[in-house]
Amino acid sequence: MENNKDDVILLERSYPQRSFLHKKISLTIPICALLFVVFLLSAFIVSIISLYWVEGSICYINNNEVIKQDQPKPRQIYYSRPKRSLTSRKSNIPCLGFECCKTSLNPNAPWNQSRLPTNVYPIDYQLELELSKLNEQRDQYSGTVDIVLEVRSPTNDIILHGEILLSDITVSQRSSPNSIPLTVDCVIIFPNTQTLTIHLNEQLKVGNTYDVRISFFRALSIHGTGIFENQFNTNQFGTQTSRMILTHFEPVHAREAFPCFDEPGFKAKFQLTVIHESNTQVLSNWNEEESFVSQNLTYTEFQTVPPIPTALIAFAIFYNNDFDKKTAIATHPITNRNIEINLWARKLFFVNDNGAYIDGPLHMIQEILTALLKIFQEVQTPIVPKKIDILAVPEYPSDAVSHWGFIIFFERALLHNPAITSEIDHQKIALSIAKQLAEQWYGNFISFRWWTDLWLEEAISNYLKYHAVNMAFPQWNIHNQFSTGELLPTMFDDSMSTSHPIVKTVNSPTQIDELFDSIETTKATAILRMADYYMEKTMGSKNNTLLNIVSFLRNNEFGYLIPDEFLSGYHIGTWNGPDFFDRWLLQSNFPKVFAHFIRNATTLRYTFQLQQSRHLSTHMYAYDLYPPDTNPFGYIWYVPITCRFSNDSTNFQSTRTFLLDNKIMNVDFGFIYYTYFYCNTDFAGYYIMEYTSENSVELGQALDNNNVELTELDRANLLNNAFLNAETSETSYAVVRSFTQFLYRPVYTGLLPWQMLSYHVNRMLDVLEYESLFLVVQRYFQLVVRNYYRTYEENLWKADGTFSEQILKNTIIQLACRLRLNECINKATSLWNEAYPALASGTAMHSVAAHAREVVYQTHFQNTYNDSEWIVIESDFHYFVDVQERYRLLEALTQSRQPWHLYQFLYRDAEANQNLDVDLLSVLTLLAKNPAGRELVWYYYRANWFQLQSTYGRTNQRLGQLLIDITATFEDEFHEIALTEFLASTPGVDSNVDARFWALERTNMNYWWIVDNSADMAQSFNIDEKHI
Repeated sequence: MENNKDDVILLERSYPQRSFLHKKISLTIPICALLFVVFLLSAFIVSIISLYWVEGSICYINNNEVIKQDQPKPRQIYYSRPKRSLTSRKSNIPCLGFECCKTSLNPNAPWNQSRLPTNVYPIDYQLELELSKLNEQRDQYSGTVDIVLEVRSPTNDIILHGEILLSDITVSQRSSPNSIPLTVDCVIIFPNTQTLTIHLNEQLKVGNTYDVRISFFRALSIHGTGIFENQFNTNQFGTQTSRMILTHFEPVHAREAFPCFDEPGFKAKFQLTVIHESNTQVLSNWNEEESFVSQNLTYTEFQTVPPIPTALIAFAIFYNNDFDKKTAIATHPITNRNIEINLWARKLFFVNDNGAYIDGPLHMIQEILTALLKIFQEVQTPIVPKKIDILAVPEYPSDAVSHWGFIIFFERALLHNPAITSEIDHQKIALSIAKQLAEQWYGNFISFRWWTDLWLEEAISNYLKYHAVNMAFPQWNIHNQFSTGELLPTMFDDSMSTSHPIVKTVNSPTQIDELFDSIETTKATAILRMADYYMEKTMGSKNNTLLNIVSFLRNNEFGYLIPDEFLSGYHIGTWNGPDFFDRWLLQSNFPKVFAHFIRNATTLRYTFQLQQSRHLSTHMYAYDLYPPDTNPFGYIWYVPITCRFSNDSTNFQSTRTFLLDNKIMNVDFGFIYYTYFYCNTDFAGYYIMEYTSENSVELGQALDNNNVELTELDRANLLNNAFLNAETSETSYAVVRSFTQFLYRPVYTGLLPWQMLSYHVNRMLDVLEYESLFLVVQRYFQLVVRNYYRTYEENLWKADGTFSEQILKNTIIQLACRLRLNECINKATSLWNEAYPALASGTAMHSVAAHAREVVYQTHFQNTYNDSEWIVIESDFHYFVDVQERYRLLEALTQSRQPWHLYQFLYRDAEANQNLDVDLLSVLTLLAKNPAGRELVWYYYRANWFQLQSTYGRTNQRLGQLLIDITATFEDEFHEIALTEFLASTPGVDSNVDARFWALERTNMNYWWIVDNSADMAQSFNIDEKHI
């Protein structure tokens, strides 16, 4: 490569000294004498030379001089091919701080704000990073970023993000004679806003473009953000370890890696060059452009990515011997253009008949990507030039993060052997894959301008994942399981006063981090589904959301996702899209609709009345974060409702749809009266219904008499309504008893109602675990599940049936064993005894069916006092290649009822993490679910709070989620006081502040739920079997 002096910047920096003596040196007396003579001679020579040395000359280090290997040395940063011309000069470390500025500056000017000003706009990045010597103990990397700026309003300041150490800054006007650099007056760094301001002596002019070249260096992150290092085992036995470098820039961590405009509205083209060791491989968003070797280092340059936010840039570096790949092809249905899918994983998954762990997920990715290409077949612009790289890594801060052309997965969220993976895990993995791939279109191809619009991107990609999985695997019936799976925990969270509107004020990085929750994703998806359903009901427009998604993307390629434009494609009856959505996006919680008939005593006419109110748990924390006087709509929603009416318990006779947009709506039914009705058909609406006790009795009879027009979703919806209304003390748990009887008289075999029952019963039992009321509730629901279990017991544990049947089997046996049904516990113990010899020898290939494994393992350890089995599994589970099986065993180990096992596992395995495959936070979460482990974890969390903050970082949301998980079952005054004292004695930090409110309200809610509802639950559930 021809050298170009304009492309060279010499960096002069000082690094912290570190010890480099790795061996002992023995000095004899002769050697000491010789060294002394050499020292005197050297001093004399240096003195003579210094007399003739020219003042101001520069001393250069000889290239052949030996420099200690573990200390970074000044090195030339240069490009592999000529770039934009800048005048060559020695590096000039700018003067930092206000005192350096020759002109007077106002400290409160825009450079001290959370949002960047828009007077300059990046249009192109060229980033070069030197990341070599992966095995240094204190890794530092260096780099140069060259940014082309467009000036949109006159300014003397270039304000951008950067949490790095600077070594040189050069600014010059493009296309100007000789490209003479502008004078940098000073540079001001603002740690609070993570910004730096480059203040120039002359003003940047509108219409001109400028080059900004910044040379910098930084240590690798230790918190899993920015650019960080990951240690891992290269074999299943943990005898060989290695390291890799990964990035995690989303949502606001690119600024930790290099200077940039780290906001989603600043989209720019991006070209990356990475200097790395020659025995390593680099993956990034786009294809490799060129690569060459120089001085045992490889220079890899990637193709330029189209305009993209900085958060979506990514790369990974790993040793060639550590990872391998397998490739599949997905083909566009119209253009017949092929996309390579490269699945990268550790080599141990490619050898010794372990290929199934790659073949299964690769086939799943291929099918789902093909489905998405069919959905977007009208959009013929290539989504990626040639390939999508998917990298499975042993440890990552998130289960998966999608970048344009490059997706990083946590191994356990992707790799699996289909033969021994349960159907539930199949679905979870497929849905995760589908969401990451859907973000290639909505999230990369089109992105949002600011974080207040994140909800729409999340909702669309979440909506698309169900469509893609349904197209790829139609036998799974995945659409309906949204309501009984993903939606339920979200509705529970959204019923608390600590919930928040989907759209809220977002400015700081902390507020941005707080956005990534189920309210932003699942609730927004549910509202899209509701709008879709009722557009068909009121306008006859089917699949409107999917059509709108494709149409908007086709008309806005490489553009921005603008909510008002997207939502204008909706019309629900007389409501336009933006008006409808505003009521749901700008208000927290969701409505409860009370429906009943009113008879006029004078005219004898009937009025059907609908009345909406804000649904909140009556046991909520005292402080309402969003009181009615701050609400723009006064907690009045636009509620579309379809109701079905009848006088016959076996079918419905009439169906009508209502548009409720006031607090109360009265509909004249004339002289027509129906004995009962059911509203919110197909569980389409994001709200709950409340009925009179008379209507609830009639609905219970309709369920018992098997009204064929009550679908699985309808039955699941009725159960959800009954549980949520009973929790508020506004209705009795007698309604729950009435609505659950159809499940066993006779045995009901539909999946969705059983999933709904399992969710609510498990949550009740978790809170009641320490209460005497537990036995009353347990006994009733044992009766509910026992009839099904005994009828199908022989088949429940077998690996046969359809996909949905296998999920139903898992639901039934999990619920039966959780309720401590003796037959279930005995069967689980028997199956464990059959599987144990194989597990003890380190193989996952045994006779227990995939759908039953998690239940068998956990049930056994919850009910055994066999120390030797626990010790054997605890010692050997690390050696399993199958990451799904390894996690199932980890879950089981943490469910032991013997405290010394839990203590040993926490402090010896998890905290020390000697095996590099036990994540401390995951273990703490699992232990918190164990009644015998909850107090241990609670003590550990409080005692090690500041150490956890230091280890995992202040912005790590997992710490906040861990607090929620630990306190989820706190149910008495003692624990509420302990939690309050802990929160008062420790500061709320960054993105974990909200978690403290959630934990406190949930603890308060659990306590008052038991106090207020104990008598009702005892009366409703404490009945003899013969009376059911």
